[in-house]
Amino acid sequence: MLQRIRAYVREHQMIEPGGRIVAGISGGPDSVCLLFLLKKLCGEMDADLYAVHVNHGLRGEESDGDEAFVRELCGREGILLRVFFFDVKERSRREKLSLEEAGRLCRYEAFREEAKRLGGARIAVAHHADDQAETVLFRLFRGTGLQGLCGMRPVHDGIIRPLLHIRREEILDWLRTEGIEWRTDSSNECMDYARNRIRSELLAYASAQINDQAVRHVAEAAEELLEIERYLEKKTEEAFRLCVREEEEGCFLFEAGFRRQEPVIRERLLRRCLELCGGLKDVERIHIRILSELMEKQTGSRADLPGDRSARKDYQGIYIGTVSDGRRSDEERSVYPRIPGSLRLCGQIWTFSLETAQKDQIIPQKTYTKWFDYDKIKQCLAIRRRAPGDYLEINREHGRKKLKAYLVDEKIPASERERLWLLADGSHILWVPGHRISEGYKVTADTERILKVQIDGGEGNG
Repeated sequence: MLQRIRAYVREHQMIEPGGRIVAGISGGPDSVCLLFLLKKLCGEMDADLYAVHVNHGLRGEESDGDEAFVRELCGREGILLRVFFFDVKERSRREKLSLEEAGRLCRYEAFREEAKRLGGARIAVAHHADDQAETVLFRLFRGTGLQGLCGMRPVHDGIIRPLLHIRREEILDWLRTEGIEWRTDSSNECMDYARNRIRSELLAYASAQINDQAVRHVAEAAEELLEIERYLEKKTEEAFRLCVREEEEGCFLFEAGFRRQEPVIRERLLRRCLELCGGLKDVERIHIRILSELMEKQTGSRADLPGDRSARKDYQGIYIGTVSDGRRSDEERSVYPRIPGSLRLCGQIWTFSLETAQKDQIIPQKTYTKWFDYDKIKQCLAIRRRAPGDYLEINREHGRKKLKAYLVDEKIPASERERLWLLADGSHILWVPGHRISEGYKVTADTERILKVQIDGGEGNG
């Protein structure tokens, strides 16, 4: 068994030479087995091994006995131990959690605290193949997708599971052969817990009446599904880079790229967008379907989402982000540049310079550098977001067009309109960067002073 676990640990690169491992030790057979095997493997790889025990305070003298057992065991084996005590029952009541879930949260908080104290150590837990099968069935019965059916991962988020491919009966046989003692947790026999019923009744029945390798087959299926999941994760990440633009308070999913994806990737892409914009708490399949249907609706359609989020259909796709009341402070709304001078705004550098107009001067046509008649500016120039009453002059006869109407005609998505920084003279917009300038400020033969404005670092010029 040591050889199999050694190979599994190396395959998944669980222990780094010279690294640190924090093992969660309850005193039960699984964690005791883990402790002895890790001591051997860490010794081979010159890694440091530490232990953590969590006393949940749920079983009175029995819990205290477990703690005393683990203290004696670690002391005898020369392994540094840290013990945590939590009032799990109180947390369960306070946070309206099951005892099982409250206990799990307390354990992992303790593990992560110790791992952080030790400078980013990896956390080792004693989940085995029977736990894997139990987890897969539990998630299946409660409703899950492919990701849930993959079960627990060998290495994930700083946690390693060296025993995940080992059956529990193998662990018990090994401990007996080695003459190693362990503690028995009476709560494992309590049928009030759904997982205990799955393990003691469903899996036991499947092994006895259907196939004695039922548990192993479920665990192996989870391993195969994990490989498929990893492949789909890779394809989803490629699609995300192609189809999604991250924004300050959300993201924009482009319809053209989205439609080129296979249906299975589309669904995952929508879920990835929601994860980016506030996480997946309270997100269900119905919300993914709502987003998918929103892509088919007309521009301006909206949908509410969990976590104070919303989605809005625009010309080029859908915007997903937090609900905003649209109010900003004056500092966020307006920036007043010094002329000549430069400033940095949202990763872009705006540079302002003055030039004397030359006779028959030719003004270049560039997207992110513009020239204006400086003497036509009536107020203090401002770089700001759009505001009610904004307009541009669209011809030399001083014909006006509302900024909102111009942005709609240009099919600029609503999400982008909210993010636009504009160069303004009062309500008169000199320049919509990336688009047009107002006719009212163009350089003419009568211009004496030219204001040159250049933006560096924007998406348009790299």
